[in-house]
Formats: sequence, C-alpha cells, structure tokens
Amino acid sequence: MKSKVSLVKNIQRLLDAYGVVETAEAGAERMVLLHGATGTGKSTALLHLMNQTDAIYVEASPAWTLNSMYRAIVAAIGADPRGRSADLERYIVEEMGKRSRPLFVDEIDHILLPGATSTLRMLEALRSIHDKSRMPIVMVGMDRIEQKIRLREQLARRVFQWVKFTDLDRDDARTVADTLCDIPIADDWLDAVFTATKGRISYISHNIKKARSRARSNRWTEINLEAWGGNIFVVNK
Repeated sequence: MKSKVSLVKNIQRLLDAYGVVETAEAGAERMVLLHGATGTGKSTALLHLMNQTDAIYVEASPAWTLNSMYRAIVAAIGADPRGRSADLERYIVEEMGKRSRPLFVDEIDHILLPGATSTLRMLEALRSIHDKSRMPIVMVGMDRIEQKIRLREQLARRVFQWVKFTDLDRDDARTVADTLCDIPIADDWLDAVFTATKGRISYISHNIKKARSRARSNRWTEINLEAWGGNIFVVNK
C-alpha cells in the first residue's frame, strides 16, 4: 500500500513546475531544480512525482566520475551498466526518449563539491542528456545549490523551473494532520506542535504519528493538549 502524501503547498509547487516542463513546446527547456533545507519534504515530494511519471531515479555520490554517473543511470533504467561513456550516454538518451521517461538526480550537491575534478564534465553530460532526449530532468539539492547552478550559465539556462521548498504554514500543518491521522487533532495541540517544530514538515509528521500511536493505545477520541499531558514534542531527529 502506498503511503499517504499530504498535498501541501511545496508539493503542489513542484507538481505545477513539472507540469509546465512536461507540456512545454518542442525545443523548450525542460530542467527543474528543486532545492530546500533538510526536513522540508523534498524526498517525499520527489517520490510522489516519481510514482506519477515512471522517472529514472539516481542519487548522486561524491565518488562519482563521469563514467560512474552514466553507469548509475543505466543501472537505474535496468540495463547492464558497462561500456564507454559515449555509448552509455547514447543508450540513456534513447531510453528516455523512446519510453518518455524523465530523469531525477537527487543529492545533486555531491556533483558540485569543491575540488571535484569531474564536476564540469558531469554537469555538461546532464545538459547533453537533456538536449538530446528532450525529456525533463529534475535535479534536487540543498538550499545553496541554486546559487551554484546559476553560476554555471550553460546549465542554468536549461533550468526552466526553480522550485524552493520552505517550512510549512499553519494551513499546511492542518493538511498534514488530516492526511496522516484518522483521529481528530484539536487546534490547541496542532498549534503547539507547529510552534515547537517551526513548521518543519519532517518533525510535524513525526509528532503526529507519535500522537496517533498514543491515541490508539489509550483509546483517545481526540488528540489535544489535555490528553497529551505535557509530553515533549520531537523537534530534531
């Protein structure tokens, strides 16, 4: 069974951005950069989008070279990742185009580590795959990755949608609560957890799941501060 996804504003922004590049006219740029701080829900959003698009997913590694990046993508497609870099790129481009499969590259920060000798070649390879396949490529990284990508003009020009994930607002917190918990959550409890976690979705979700478990064990009909009894909220993991 697939886990429930709370369609908060961050996720909706990503879905909207992907919809733009997916339906772009021939010859248009089709890269998306998703970036944001740890715990803002990037991984959950990416998984949700992957389930809708049959994307090829790879997680960048600080140990990647150009050839190992190609091999990782080919392996993610489900083929034998052996051969010269040029042959591997040709195969990737053909598979993406033939099967209309986008490419998602998570942890893109690892490609841009200071002193990484293959950085320029890997970025140029992603640009080449994009240009030749004409399929969307979604790159995912931390907050500072946006500035680093913008400094690479040739790559930055291909990024048509820049999506930044931020902490949730109070309405989003209610959306998460209603999605994750089948036991009513009172506003006083939700306000308290929202304040304690400063809107960080990973911590909000963790506390809601913890409260749900306690509510079921104790047969609560509602999760509220009185029932919660002064228990401490988890604000880091």
